[in-house]
Amino acid sequence: MASSITPGDLLARVGSPLQLWDDLQERVQDSAIKRFSDVQADWLALMWALDSFRAAGLKPDGVEDIEALNRGKGNWFASLLQLLLQNRTSQRIGSRTKIEGFSQLHQIDVAWPARKLDPLVCAETKVTGGPAYGGKPERGPMSDWTNRRKELKFAATDLKLFRRQQETQIDHWGVWRENASPKTYFLWGARLRARDSIDTLLKEARILSETYLDGAGVCAWRVNAACDGYEAVAVPLASRVTNLDDVLHRIESEIRRLMTPDGQAPRPQIPAARSGQEAETDR
Repeated sequence: MASSITPGDLLARVGSPLQLWDDLQERVQDSAIKRFSDVQADWLALMWALDSFRAAGLKPDGVEDIEALNRGKGNWFASLLQLLLQNRTSQRIGSRTKIEGFSQLHQIDVAWPARKLDPLVCAETKVTGGPAYGGKPERGPMSDWTNRRKELKFAATDLKLFRRQQETQIDHWGVWRENASPKTYFLWGARLRARDSIDTLLKEARILSETYLDGAGVCAWRVNAACDGYEAVAVPLASRVTNLDDVLHRIESEIRRLMTPDGQAPRPQIPAARSGQEAETDR
């Protein structure tokens, strides 16, 4: 972008990230939208607007710190998926809920039921990759992936260990993790550089699904040929790693399977070692 461009010029060209986010939330809620694919174009327009301001070193009206706004895009992604799941299930879905694991608290992006103790379905979300800005090169979707992968593995295991009592024996790892509560999922939004292949993301997500998680979904995008927006990158169907809508459907099905006949969440199961704690839903 030209150095002489003004925030007003950019606003007219790409829109305000804050307004686009407000409009996207309103559309999902007012129209009871259930599929990410139905708002994918809106999400990509939001990401393009945010990245355009950041790359130009400009701030839209109402924004004090563009870097702080950029760091918040992961929260936007989590909130969007939470709203879609609420529309799918008519259940209250927790967003960025503090949840008790075996050894520590975890802030989980999407959880059902929305309670601190013993949720039955949890999903972590990530948004990775970014444009060049301020003399810094583009950030790839796999940047800092080693640390992110460790966090996902630890959280999934520690949450599943919550119900474990001291005398419990895990036996075969694969059998235990596939049957232990909560079901854990990974929902990944990634900006690809021109040289990046989505196959790399799918391989990493598949490894997680086959060893620690119960499923993973990927949404990827890159700059289009005209360099005036983002375009979605198709996610080929693969075992346990698919597009976001497939995993949202899987999570919805899991929630419906676990609901009581009257449409409520089962009561939490608190291990004896934690019996003194009250099982309260977050307010």
